[in-house]
Amino acid sequence: MARNDRAAGLKVSRRRFLGTAVVSGGALFGVGLIGASPAAAKLPQRAAKYQSTPKGKAQCDNCSLWQPPSSCKVVDGKISPSGWCLLYQAKH
Repeated sequence: MARNDRAAGLKVSRRRFLGTAVVSGGALFGVGLIGASPAAAKLPQRAAKYQSTPKGKAQCDNCSLWQPPSSCKVVDGKISPSGWCLLYQAKH
């Protein structure tokens, strides 16, 4: 009977339990984003389908994500000014 008495004092609805789990998970996710350094957030070149040659007139040095002399705001590693990737965004 002691077990039932203990359980009776800990009644938590499924809705409350799931709500608490969602809020806790969201908080942990947010802390992870805040703690992440910008360099850690960059994609590997392979994931961005980076190539060191242009695709027509589209190339890194006329992309809004380009950071001279040889880097990108979102793709990791050394980036060629005449390179290209799937994340290319023409400067406006």
